[in-house]
Amino acid sequence: MKHFFILIFYFLRTCLLLLKPGDAKALMAENIILRKQLIVINRGRKRAPNLSLWDRLAFAFLTAIIYPKRIARAAIIIKPAMLIKFHQALIKRKYRNLFSNKSKRKPGPPGPSQELIDAILEMKKRNPLFGCRRIAMQISNTFGVEIDKDVVWRVLSKHYKPISGDSGPSWLTFIGHTKDSLWSLDFFRCESIALKTHWVMVVMDQFTRRIIGFGVHKGDLNGVAICVMFNKIIAGKKRPK
Repeated sequence: MKHFFILIFYFLRTCLLLLKPGDAKALMAENIILRKQLIVINRGRKRAPNLSLWDRLAFAFLTAIIYPKRIARAAIIIKPAMLIKFHQALIKRKYRNLFSNKSKRKPGPPGPSQELIDAILEMKKRNPLFGCRRIAMQISNTFGVEIDKDVVWRVLSKHYKPISGDSGPSWLTFIGHTKDSLWSLDFFRCESIALKTHWVMVVMDQFTRRIIGFGVHKGDLNGVAICVMFNKIIAGKKRPK
């Protein structure tokens, strides 16, 4: 019974402090928000906690009491997936603004018809040794259609996919299977939190799949930067056979 009256006393005291104007009210509200967030985080869940309706109402009521400048410091619950999605959206917007076509030029003349494209591809399949000039001459003599060799080259570069008769392994696979020590390298691009472009070079052992090292370069790549990155990675490493 004694503990019950003590609890009632502290409850009434807290209510009076909250109703009293001054800094104590905002400080107590901030402490309650932090304790409430810790309770939500410590729930037995392996993923990010979901806020219930009462949690949202409590946070909405308490944030109306504390100072606006302290809200950013008191808010500690945020899903990492939200930050990652926001960062990816910023990256897409960055490259869309950089590489999107902003010019309002009038469209050019229409390209070759589908029948002409099919005729060029069929002639190239039947005569693999024919060049663009000879294909253009054959089509002009056969169908009476004036066509330039550059048009033939554009059609072949876009639509023609030669079928390789060799079904064996590639040279890289062959060398990788025959040598116990072979290094391969590759580049990939990543964006920082401030949307600054960084190029990463990774050197890997082809046989053991062990990462030899990696280097990072900020900005655009050039020959000097690639050589510097590669020399830093292989410095002090045992050379492959």
